Amino acid sequence: MDRELLRALSEADAIAASEQEVRNILINEAHKYNKDVQFDGLGSVLIRVNQHNGPRVMVCAHMDEVGFIVRSISHEGAIDVLPIGNVRMMARTLQPVRITTRDGQKIPGLLDGEVKGDAVENLRVDIGAASAEEVLAAGIDAGDRVTFDTPFHSLPHNRMMGKAFDDRLGCYLLLTLLRELHKAPLECELWLVASSSEEVGLRGGQTTARTLNPDIALVLDTACWSKNFDYGSANHRQIGAGPMLVLCDKTLIAPPKLTAFIEKVARPLGIPLQKDMFSNGGTDGGAIHLSGTGVPTVVLGPPTRHGHCAASIADEKDIDQTHQLLVALAACLNRETVAHLTDFRC
Repeated sequence: MDRELLRALSEADAIAASEQEVRNILINEAHKYNKDVQFDGLGSVLIRVNQHNGPRVMVCAHMDEVGFIVRSISHEGAIDVLPIGNVRMMARTLQPVRITTRDGQKIPGLLDGEVKGDAVENLRVDIGAASAEEVLAAGIDAGDRVTFDTPFHSLPHNRMMGKAFDDRLGCYLLLTLLRELHKAPLECELWLVASSSEEVGLRGGQTTARTLNPDIALVLDTACWSKNFDYGSANHRQIGAGPMLVLCDKTLIAPPKLTAFIEKVARPLGIPLQKDMFSNGGTDGGAIHLSGTGVPTVVLGPPTRHGHCAASIADEKDIDQTHQLLVALAACLNRETVAHLTDFRC
């Protein structure tokens, strides 16, 4: 596993619509392998791995992370911010953050808010300023993005911790696929898509699907269980137990043929699959599968502990097994298999 690549992706700062730091990593990797890179109007990155007249396969992960945006600056020097995406309430107070200014400066600060029952309101960042003039003199202004200031760490037992694993783990898998398959003799046309603005309404999923018009879509995302140390039968997001295969969420019910096909491919590889269902939320799959006349779409990816907060924890084995599964799926998706997956007569 390339932990330095994952570190770079995790420590990049990219809330919705401000994803250039992640985009640059993807573009640079694509250029190493002389791959065609395209963009949609939102800035999503579309990398064509190969040219083929077979079915068009889209593998998608989103670039953006939950965070905040500077709303205003008070006379006293408090920097008022608004959440971008569904940041957990417990992560909205007394958290180290960093502000990225329009000219690319990184300014550390402390996020604070007023706890009112189960909610945290009136969020602000403190950079030690005593006046609005001091904040402005530091180069901070309305519209600047704010992200958690969390370094990437390697943990014991081949685990790791960092910010924005949702969905930089998916972006990492896009690039490991590119590295392994850039010369592979595939019988499909494979596109690796890093979408914009998933955390604020699955926006890049819509625009990239319209751009590509794929025949099949595999969406890479992650999720955590509400009780991190619950190893019971209901928890299908246990780290170290294999990739998640998401059967349904609030925006998508995966086609049974497609999930059965993925299980069939995983079985001889000895890859365990945690068959999961999301009772809340959705992924880019919810937008992609409704594109055009409809796209068979499934969501899979490595599970994490903790999410939509300052840091998550993941297991290297889950990431590697997800990669192995994706490579095997890309090798199997051809005109015949896609025709079978999209044939509703049987």
